Amino acid sequence: METSDNDLLCRLFQAYYDARKNKRGAINQLQFEIHYEARLIQLYQDILARNYRIKPSIAFTIENPLKREVFAADFSDRVVHHLLFNMINPVFEKLFINESFSCRTGKGTHYGINTLNNAIITCSNNYQEDCYILKLDIQGYFMHINKLCFSET
Repeated sequence: METSDNDLLCRLFQAYYDARKNKRGAINQLQFEIHYEARLIQLYQDILARNYRIKPSIAFTIENPLKREVFAADFSDRVVHHLLFNMINPVFEKLFINESFSCRTGKGTHYGINTLNNAIITCSNNYQEDCYILKLDIQGYFMHINKLCFSET
């Protein structure tokens, strides 16, 4: 096994630990965990041989806080998502603007709220002038994306 191959295997194990962090009770995660070493080795071999294929997602609808369609990736695909994220995030993190908050370490909800509050104070001249904020949502945007164009043929 070459050093870079060994590095990939180590990265896959780290990706597995990252992927299971908030999924410890999920059925898909528990099934993967039964023989996780063998499954990670198989994933590793599939990636090296360029035979890795995305598995079908589980689709369901949730109602709270609002109705939306959810496509949950198979747990092995979540491991690959984390593998890719861990590899490309350091590159992209340097390019993001400071006011980009979603899924960034140290840039959670409280950081976003504090940043917005500071922007309002600046914009309103310390609450002395009017300041406007536009909040919008394109209703049903993600539910209306044509998923067929993303599937394998």
